[in-house]
Amino acid sequence: MNDPTPLFPRQLLDFFKRNRTDEPVEKALPLLEKLYANLIGGHSSLPVDPSAEEISVLHDASLLGNETQDRPLVLTAEEDLYFRRYFQYEDSLARRLMKLSREPESENAQVHQHLEKWLSQAPDQLAAAKLALRNKLAVITGGPGTGKTYLLVAILTALLKQDPNISIALAAPTGKAAQRMTESIQANLGHFGLSEEEKENFPQLASTIHRLLRPLPPSIHFRRNASSPINADFVIIDEASMVDLPLMSKLIEAIKPSSRLLLIGDVDQLAPVEAGAPLASIVRHFDKPDQPDLVAKLSTNRRFGSDSAIHSFCQAIAKGNEEFAKELIGQGAKADFEHSEKGLSEDADEIIRKGYAPLAEAKTPEDAHKAFLGFQILCPTHEGETGVNPTNERVQKILGIKKREKDQSGRYAGMPIIIEKNDYGVELYNGDVGVFLPEQENPEQLTAWFMKSNGTFRSISPARLPPHSAAYAMTVHRSQGSEYEEVMVLLPSKHSEILTRHLLYVACSRAKKKVRLFGPAEIIEETVKQETPPSFGMERRLQNA
Repeated sequence: MNDPTPLFPRQLLDFFKRNRTDEPVEKALPLLEKLYANLIGGHSSLPVDPSAEEISVLHDASLLGNETQDRPLVLTAEEDLYFRRYFQYEDSLARRLMKLSREPESENAQVHQHLEKWLSQAPDQLAAAKLALRNKLAVITGGPGTGKTYLLVAILTALLKQDPNISIALAAPTGKAAQRMTESIQANLGHFGLSEEEKENFPQLASTIHRLLRPLPPSIHFRRNASSPINADFVIIDEASMVDLPLMSKLIEAIKPSSRLLLIGDVDQLAPVEAGAPLASIVRHFDKPDQPDLVAKLSTNRRFGSDSAIHSFCQAIAKGNEEFAKELIGQGAKADFEHSEKGLSEDADEIIRKGYAPLAEAKTPEDAHKAFLGFQILCPTHEGETGVNPTNERVQKILGIKKREKDQSGRYAGMPIIIEKNDYGVELYNGDVGVFLPEQENPEQLTAWFMKSNGTFRSISPARLPPHSAAYAMTVHRSQGSEYEEVMVLLPSKHSEILTRHLLYVACSRAKKKVRLFGPAEIIEETVKQETPPSFGMERRLQNA
């Protein structure tokens, strides 16, 4: 029978046993499994009973210590168990954040005049802009359509008019999010009366955080750190809810003491795939009345009309209001929202066929990527009845993709793919989306086209591609940082722990024009009710820093 123990806890325990042959450390395996499960579930620590037998075993084997002892595992005074590296990430991050929070910036009357001119009709945005400029550390949160990017461009325009030489760094967690940040900034530049020269000098190109920090593969370290910080006076991170604990810790470490940091995100979104949800912890901590006023929350909807069902449904999800969500899905089809109890059916197949027809017909990289952003299927998991893998297979059958249309590798013209592993040599990263199209010089050969951060395209030979898969359907997690004209959300017939309100919120808020939600009404209600329990370790570190 196969050992069901996850590989990492078993390897760690075997390492302990080799170095502690006289200690009964095998008894600690269940606790290590729980800690590791919490880690991959997004939590950096595990609340424990300090009197538990496993704690005594680890302590007696000199494997467990307090915050100051150099041991592989840490048990804090608040009874949280950590792998030491993750405790150090959290502790370092908390100390640096609190140091930044205590250093206000001097306010500039000229900058405020510009902001009041542009934001006079939007009091929540004006208050957020002033908050961001009077602090070295600030956070702006808000859902889709609340005007976060317009506000950012207003802030940057005011600063650049006052000091054209200010150095600004723009970054986001993924390539898709960085590309969208760039596009959104460019789309908003026309609102502020900038000259052509000012537009040309305006910071528009966002990078990924990894590129900003300059990785040192295959290590986990970066060229940019406390000794060699990011050369920018103002660092702005979009989609900050997607940044995990290790990356956030390394990012803050690389901020110059004289620099400002602005984090922009939506706290109602899913926690990062990796350990920790630092943005949510930061917001909860600085929301406390005894802490500096560093968090601005945008709540006014500026994208959807007052009768938008998408906006109403997303608001109901975010608030955990299952009764209102039930009422909305029971009202029948709306212009921007439809619900179906049937699951995948002939009706759904026809929607899929029409949704992906423009992609199948695209001849140029521009047309292909525009078509890809027009329609997207979102699934909660990779496997299962509504998983990504079976759904991708189904879509290809619906579209009539025949074996003869594929080359020996299974590729074909119009096939969308998503990168699954970072490749720093090719500069393709986990989550990047490309589309296979025939080469212009040799139509018999296919090449993958990817959009660059400046909106142009580059082709990559299939032989150089890192691991990838079809992208007609993708997980909700993968969709964070992206927007589509229309999304089809597939929910299973049975509820599970993975179906949380945060997951459903992210799925539905990816749509700009229409949401098609497939799944039983009772599953939707259960999902809206289910909240991911927060982890308070980071807040405790902030409180103690």
